[in-house]
Amino acid sequence: MDSVDSITPPELAGETCGEAQTYNPAGLRRWLVLHVKPRTEKKAMQRLSRCRGFHYLPLYVKVTRVQRRKVRRELPLFPGYVFSRLNPDERFEMRKTNKIANFIIDPNPRKTIHQLRQIKRILKGEPIIRTAKIFTVGDRVRVTEGPLKNSEGIILRDQGKTSLAINMTILGLSAVVTIDANICEKID
Repeated sequence: MDSVDSITPPELAGETCGEAQTYNPAGLRRWLVLHVKPRTEKKAMQRLSRCRGFHYLPLYVKVTRVQRRKVRRELPLFPGYVFSRLNPDERFEMRKTNKIANFIIDPNPRKTIHQLRQIKRILKGEPIIRTAKIFTVGDRVRVTEGPLKNSEGIILRDQGKTSLAINMTILGLSAVVTIDANICEKID
């Protein structure tokens, strides 16, 4: 999967999406959220990997027990959504795959990229820590240390623990992670 550390998509090697290889000016690429059909996120990502555009699917690890064995699965954090930057030809090629339900044009791509960076840091660190410091539910905070340093979010109470919600405003969803309140500072 590609990194979200840069707004400019990385150059990807390999085959491109259909006719998009001959007509692909970077100026026509737009940030999109691809609303994919149920349970086709990874297949859409395989198809997008052949395009020269940027694409990202945030995945988290879920461990379950099946007949005395631990099964580790990577699941989409936002089921049904893939983030991408494509030109019109690439969008047309993706529409033909029959995996896309809708394209959502991102009105504020810089904000979305910032939010995706925060989500990526959460997924790398997987912090689950007990809390000690008290914040009020709804307080806007910034993390001051650890793998989530400089991430901003809103304080929630989830099952008696302090949690940090990182909003994905374009989707109307949040990624919620349990965090130590001692490493947070209130933002005015």
